[in-house]
Amino acid sequence: MDLNTLLQRAESLTKDSDNCALPGVERTLQQVLQATEQLHRRVTKTGTKEIQAQILLGSKGIDLPKLNKRLEKLSAAKTFSPLDVAGAETDVCTFLKNERENAVLSVIEDTNKNIRDTVSKQKWENLISSWNEEKTRLLEALIGPSQNFIDLQRLPDQAILRRECLPLSCLDEMGLIYAKELCEYNALVLKGESRPNLVQKFAQLTNTFGDARLTDMWMLLSNMTQVGEALCKGDPISNRQRPEFVLNAKLHLERRYRVYIISLVNMDTNADNYQLVRAYVNRCFCGQDVIGLVETTGGRPLWPLIYYSLRCGAIDTAVDFLREAGSSYDEFAQLIANRSAGVVNSKTESQLKLQYANKIRNSTDAYKKAVYCILLGCDVNEVHGEVAKTIDDFIWLRLSMLHTGDAADYGQLQSLIIDNYGEKYFNASAHPHLYFQALALTGQFEAAIEFLSRSDAYRVHAVHMAIALHELGMLGGVRSVCQPLLIVDVCDPTPLRRLNLARLVRLYVQRFEATDTAEALHYYYTLRNLHDPKGRNMFLRCVCDLVVDSGVLDTSIFDLIFGQRQQVDEVEDVQSMGGLFGQFSCTEFNSHTMAGLVADEMVARGNFEMAIRLYDIAGNLNLALKYTSILLAQVVQQRPAEGTLRARLSLEVRRFSTQLTAAGSSDIEPKVHVIFTLLRDLLKFFDDYHDGKHCAALKQLEGIPNIIPNTPKDVDVCLSTVKQLSGDIVKVIPDVMVAAMDLVLIQYKQAKSAAPGGAAQMQQLDELRERAKAITNMSATMPYCPTNQRLLQIELQMQ
Repeated sequence: MDLNTLLQRAESLTKDSDNCALPGVERTLQQVLQATEQLHRRVTKTGTKEIQAQILLGSKGIDLPKLNKRLEKLSAAKTFSPLDVAGAETDVCTFLKNERENAVLSVIEDTNKNIRDTVSKQKWENLISSWNEEKTRLLEALIGPSQNFIDLQRLPDQAILRRECLPLSCLDEMGLIYAKELCEYNALVLKGESRPNLVQKFAQLTNTFGDARLTDMWMLLSNMTQVGEALCKGDPISNRQRPEFVLNAKLHLERRYRVYIISLVNMDTNADNYQLVRAYVNRCFCGQDVIGLVETTGGRPLWPLIYYSLRCGAIDTAVDFLREAGSSYDEFAQLIANRSAGVVNSKTESQLKLQYANKIRNSTDAYKKAVYCILLGCDVNEVHGEVAKTIDDFIWLRLSMLHTGDAADYGQLQSLIIDNYGEKYFNASAHPHLYFQALALTGQFEAAIEFLSRSDAYRVHAVHMAIALHELGMLGGVRSVCQPLLIVDVCDPTPLRRLNLARLVRLYVQRFEATDTAEALHYYYTLRNLHDPKGRNMFLRCVCDLVVDSGVLDTSIFDLIFGQRQQVDEVEDVQSMGGLFGQFSCTEFNSHTMAGLVADEMVARGNFEMAIRLYDIAGNLNLALKYTSILLAQVVQQRPAEGTLRARLSLEVRRFSTQLTAAGSSDIEPKVHVIFTLLRDLLKFFDDYHDGKHCAALKQLEGIPNIIPNTPKDVDVCLSTVKQLSGDIVKVIPDVMVAAMDLVLIQYKQAKSAAPGGAAQMQQLDELRERAKAITNMSATMPYCPTNQRLLQIELQMQ
């Protein structure tokens, strides 16, 4: 087909379309293609369901796109916004109703806000307290800077007890013996008498235990603490590297070695040192044992005689052996004599040191080398393994080589024992007494005690060692009682530690403080010179925690410490001051101070009832009345019942009223006195009301001024009085109004049921109705009165 034919057919189609009823559409093929693509995208985007909805609504004459635009213009912002009634006309009833509802809502909102704040505060306090306890437990498991964890967990002991057999004590036999000795010591301190050396008393006590190792440890501690009073004053850690401790350690080791030699050679304890050393050397050196020992005297090796004489502390015996050996040893003998007398000859020492460097250092005689090193301080790092075969020998050699007053070398020896060697080298877990002696001989009492406290078998001894040293003023304590059990203070000489005595004692006493409270108080009394971060005495704080943690409902510990209440008559209770704490009363603290401290803690924990008794013991009547009023306001309107909080508070109120009458109210805050007096009168009013004593109840209520109105004119005065009262009292007023209205109704019914009395009877009924009207008017005017509806119902019964 040619182009001309195609053009003719197209023109004919155009003419046919002009005759059609449909409107003409002039679009190119490109425009048709674009419109098709747009329709396809719209259908794909909106989905078939929306298209079907448009078709369905369109068939009903609804334009859905236009409807969507109208819906988009709508906003829900104004739906929940408060109505603007500024320009609206409101009647008085509607206005008062709105004001009343707004007042009620504001009270509810404020109450909810206060509750939320209180709950949030208590939650955070409880959370912080729990974290502090957890932190304390973690700190107790830390040992100084090494950050090694120590298992201080006390595993439960399983026991089967009969019901009739209660545990008498949680202390074992050894603990009871220690506790008895400590109680006797504290009794002397409390009486102001001269106190004995507690370390020596405990050392003598351990002789009865039948444990030789334990006796040696206490004897070591006793010998190490034989220093002048000057070293017992000031900071113990600063005084620890004094030469007195080095001399005491040497003397202790020398005495022990002499006893050891006596046991080997089977001689009398009073034997002459000269004969003793000769016999020991004869026993130890025979045959091949003398190889290398070239110098002799009297057929015996010379330098072992000198060494063992020095090892036993027999310096004069060593001089005698040297002089027997010949004049060639006179110079060395004079050196030993001068050292014993405290005289220093620098020239002689220099010559002998030169001789040691040139000849003796390479000598085969190990004892000669050891003697030169001991007296001249040569080769301080030499171990002398052929001579020093035990830990005691090694420590004695190192101590003997120290120059007098050389704190640096002493500190290096201490670091060598605790840091370089440590527990692993000494196999401390298997031989705790050995590691303890190594630490104690180098003046590291705190680390030695802390090490013993980790062992169940030695914990009781460690605690009493710490207490004894603390009483002597020789225990290095921590700066704060909140610190871990053993710490390193950057201000102290290296490598000395500090021990937290308060933490150690409390960990020990917590096991038996509930069953052996008397002994526990004596242990806590040893902490009387320590204070917590808030400045409180640690003795008082420990006793306070003991009472508080005993339980809210358990008063056995309370009565044991402060004494039981003894009823004198039916009205008055008197507090007996025969408690355990009375024996610790002194100028610094007494039972009154202790009771006040525990009461403050009880208030912080919400136990107001126990706090009232404690404030009474402390002589703080003002706080006792304050918290009595707080509790009484919650239960004053209840019906009396035996054994309830209201019944217990009734006894307290009567007793406090007697005290106020006898002592006056000069020390009582006026507000506290007014509130207590008002609640006391209301308590009497409700007692009479619930007991059916209507006349006495009305008389009691009339004696309380400006609380319940008698006429509508009194409403404003009563409202003014109520506004000045505390919130606890205001909550009681609605119940007072209900009781007063009930009494008025009873009088009304009695007057109405009586024989007709004419005008007088009508006047009485009118007065009672007027009084009821005044009470309802007051309830309607109060910001919040939940008994308003009930009051109206009672008033309607008088119409």
